[in-house]
Amino acid sequence: MTYSISQVAARFHIEPHTLRFYEKEGIIEPCRSKSGIRTYTEQNISQLEMAMCLKSTGMPLKEIKRYFDLVVLGDCTLDERLTLFQDHRVRVLEDMAAIQRNLEKIEGKIKWYTRYIEERKAQLELEGEEMPLAK
Repeated sequence: MTYSISQVAARFHIEPHTLRFYEKEGIIEPCRSKSGIRTYTEQNISQLEMAMCLKSTGMPLKEIKRYFDLVVLGDCTLDERLTLFQDHRVRVLEDMAAIQRNLEKIEGKIKWYTRYIEERKAQLELEGEEMPLAK
């Protein structure tokens, strides 16, 4: 089965120009009809899924391109591809740890504000006042 550029763009929630850019960068290589219209195969879809995964986890396009270049070269690059993924995994785990630390700070603020608001409301209630509303 083949897909048009608009079908693939819709499937991945991206713009067609993004697909053209990936093609220009050599990340994906869609087929062309006799009239020059791009058609995407299941293999292109699979490649795009991997490219989008790597991109969304912070891999630079240059490294994504390098991965696909290695795939084309065949089994003699298996070790290098494994290393590429292992290195990327380390970076992803570091990013996740940083996000977790930031989330903990955010959760701390939520707890602080929740507690403060409850205490403030209780204090105002004792004084016969209400919590002012934001304008």
